[in-house]
Amino acid sequence: MFTPAQSRFGLDRYRVPRDLRLASIACALTIAVCTAGVCVYTLNPAFLPTAGRPPLDGLTTFFVLAQDAFWLNVVAFLLLGIAVVRLPSVASHAASVILCNSRTVIVALVALVLICGVVGTRVVFHGFLTQDEFLAEFDATILRSGMAIAPVDSEWRPYVSALATRYMLPIPHGAGFASAYLPVNASLRAIVGLLADPSLTSPLLAALAVVTTFGVARRLWPARLDAALISTLLMATSSQVLVTSMTSYAMTAHLTLNLIWLWLFLRNDKIGHGAAIAVGFLASGLHQLIFHPLFACPFILRLWASGRRPLALTYIVSYTTICLFWISYWQIVLAWHGMSPQDSGDAGPLYFMARALSLLASFHWTGVGLMLKNVLRFFDWQNPLLLPLSFVAYYSIRDGNGITRELTAGLILTLAAMSILMPDQGLGWGYRYLHGLIGSLSLLAGYGWIALSARPTRDEMAASCTMLAICSAGAWLILLPAHAKHAHDFAAPYFRVTQAIEHASTDLVIVDKSGFVFAEDFVRNDPFLRNRPKVLDLTFLNEADVLILCTRYSISLFGRPQALAFGIPLNDGTTKFDDDVRAKNKAAMARLSCGVDMAVSANKDIRF
Repeated sequence: MFTPAQSRFGLDRYRVPRDLRLASIACALTIAVCTAGVCVYTLNPAFLPTAGRPPLDGLTTFFVLAQDAFWLNVVAFLLLGIAVVRLPSVASHAASVILCNSRTVIVALVALVLICGVVGTRVVFHGFLTQDEFLAEFDATILRSGMAIAPVDSEWRPYVSALATRYMLPIPHGAGFASAYLPVNASLRAIVGLLADPSLTSPLLAALAVVTTFGVARRLWPARLDAALISTLLMATSSQVLVTSMTSYAMTAHLTLNLIWLWLFLRNDKIGHGAAIAVGFLASGLHQLIFHPLFACPFILRLWASGRRPLALTYIVSYTTICLFWISYWQIVLAWHGMSPQDSGDAGPLYFMARALSLLASFHWTGVGLMLKNVLRFFDWQNPLLLPLSFVAYYSIRDGNGITRELTAGLILTLAAMSILMPDQGLGWGYRYLHGLIGSLSLLAGYGWIALSARPTRDEMAASCTMLAICSAGAWLILLPAHAKHAHDFAAPYFRVTQAIEHASTDLVIVDKSGFVFAEDFVRNDPFLRNRPKVLDLTFLNEADVLILCTRYSISLFGRPQALAFGIPLNDGTTKFDDDVRAKNKAAMARLSCGVDMAVSANKDIRF
C-alpha cells in the first residue's frame, strides 16, 4: 500500500502552496457564481437563444450562454479540484530539463503559435473576414496602390453609402473610399502583402508577441528564468491569442507593439526611450487611438512621481503630439488628396470629438453587466492558471514591486474606459478590447509565481509545476479546440454566403438585411470597385436609385430566405428600426420586375 502523499506509481504527491490554493478557490467560486448569475438573469423567454437566434441584448450574451458558460464551469471545477487534491510531482522532473533548454522551449512555443495562426486562418475561418477585418484588408489594398483614399468613379458616387456601409470615413461628395480606422494595422498588412500572403501578418505578430514577452520578462527578472518561461507559456497557451491570430483584427498588433514598447521602455536609456516613443506612435495609430495611450500612461506617471520630470515631460509632449497627429490624420490625408479645408473639416478633430461625444452620450449603467460578461469571456479564453497567478501577485502590487502597479493600472484604465465608451465589443473571440493587455496579465502572473516561490517548500513548488502542466495541457488540448470550433461554427455560414455572392452571375447583388444578423458583413467590394458582382445594401438606396440600377444592370437579391437557407442567425429585433425603408425599396423593385432571388441551390458545391 502506498501512503496518501504518494502516487500509485511511486511519485510523491503534494498540495500547491497555500496562497495559490486560496487564489484558485477564490477564482473558481467567483467564476462559478458570476456565470450562474449571468445565466439566471438572462435565461428567460425574452433572452433565450432559440433557433440559433442571438438574444436581443447583444451578441456577447449569446456567446456567454452558447459558448462560454459550460467551459467557465469546467475551468472553475478544474481550479477547485486542483486546489484541494494532492498533485504528483511528475512535472518537477521536467522543469530542470526545460530550464536547461530554455531557448529551445521558446523557439518551440513561437513555432507552435505561428503554425497555429497560419493553419487556423484557413482551417478555422477559411479566410472569412468580419467587417472590421475586411476593412483592414480594404485599406491595405488601397495603401499597396500608393494611395490613402481609393477614388470612386462618378457613376458610382451616388451609391457609395450602399456600396460600403459601416465604419467608413465621411469623404465629401462620395469622392472616395477609406475606412474610418487609423492606418497602421492596414499598413502592416500592406507591407506583408507585398512580400507574401497578407494573412500571415497576424500569425507573425502573435509569434513576435511570444518572443517579446520572454524578452520583457528576462529584463524584469534576470535571475528568474522560471518566471520568464511561465509568463511566456501563459501567453502562448491563450486561446484568445491563438484564435485572434487567425484573423485580421488589429488587436494582435496592439498586443505585440505594447510588449515591444515595454521592452524598449525598460532599457531605460536614450535609445530605448526614443524607440519606445516611435513604437508608441505606431501603436496609437493601429486602428483606434485610445488603446495604447491607456497602456503607456501609468508608466509615464511613474516617471513623474519618481522625480524624473524631464523624461516624463518628454513622453507627455511626445504623446500629446502623437494624439493630435492621429486625431488630425484623415483631415491631413484629405487635404493631401486635394480636398478643400471646408470639405475636409468633417474628418478632422471635430469628427473625432463628435464620435467621442456620441459614445459618451450612449453610456448606460447596463453596460456594467455587459462588461461582466466580457470579462468572463476573456478569462474563459485564457490559460486557466493565468487568473490565480495574477491574484497571487496582489502582494507585489500592494508593495509596489517592479512594474506591477503600472501593469494593473493599465488594465483598470482600459476596463473603465471601455465600460463608459464601448461596453459592447460586438464580435470577438474572448474579449478583444483587453487583448493588447494579455501581456500585462502574463507578466503579473510571472510576479505571482515569484511571490509564490518566496515561502513554500520545494515540494509545494513541485505541485505548482504539475498544476501549471495540467492547466497548460488543458488550455492547448481541450480549450483551444473547443474555442476554435465555436469560432468556426459561427463563421461557417457567413463564409458560405460571401462565397455564394462572389460567384453570382449578375452585375449586382443587393442585400436586404431585414431580420438577420451581421448582414452588413456581406456588403463588401473592392475599394476600386473592380469586382463583379458589386454588392449593395438595400437600406441605403431610394426609389430613384432603384429605377436607375434596374435599368442598367442585372440584379440578384439576397434576403431572409437565402440567409435562412445558409444558416445565418435570424433576429427580427436587430433590424426592426429600418425594415420599412427596405420594404419600400423592395416594393419599388417588384413594380419594375427587377431582380431575381439569388439561387441557393446553385451554391451547394461551395464547401469548406
